[in-house]
Amino acid sequence: MFGEIDQLISNRESPYPENLLLAREKLEALPGQAAGPVSIRLAEVLFWLGEYAEDSAEKEKYFSAGVEAGKKAVELEAENVAAHLWYAACMGSHGVVRGIMSSLFYLGPVEKHGKKAMELDENYYEGGPLRLMGRLYQQAPGWPVGPGDGKKAIELLEKAVKVGPDFLYNHVYLAEAYLAKSRKGDASRMIEDVLSRVDGLKYQRQAAMIKKDALALKARL
Repeated sequence: MFGEIDQLISNRESPYPENLLLAREKLEALPGQAAGPVSIRLAEVLFWLGEYAEDSAEKEKYFSAGVEAGKKAVELEAENVAAHLWYAACMGSHGVVRGIMSSLFYLGPVEKHGKKAMELDENYYEGGPLRLMGRLYQQAPGWPVGPGDGKKAIELLEKAVKVGPDFLYNHVYLAEAYLAKSRKGDASRMIEDVLSRVDGLKYQRQAAMIKKDALALKARL
């Protein structure tokens, strides 16, 4: 049932956005008995549509829809790591797009579902749960406003790099966490490793985003 759809998601940039939009269309046309797996994939598709969108209104639209799909996914598939990861990812990104108040609103739910995803399988999607939680602890304000914790962020992101050495956002986020702790040497080595490999990635649109972020960090060293 999902073979063609999963292929479209895997080939999300070839072509973009056609494959993602077609995957969404096919998912929304599937019968109700597949609601759980459909919602999980729909949350992922909407995450990528939002992630790649250049216009902030488009990002907000897709991430908002992704939050709704993710909410349904975790209700129907409570022990599925993908359900929790994509739900948390859509919430986190939606909060960033909407601004500081929305980001604060989502902190608790993102942490809850990120932790659940780590509990279920921290290695899923190249260390996705570790990456998400490390990013959360790096970006969120600290106590008493939020759960921000630079030490935790580095610990989780170092694990993510080991689990997913070829998913270069693991490295970019770790470099940022190092830089926040004034570990400029560690950050520089991580950034140079990213820049030496980024042009060879399968997903060239994502590679361009990674390269831009890495160069921005390099400029701060």
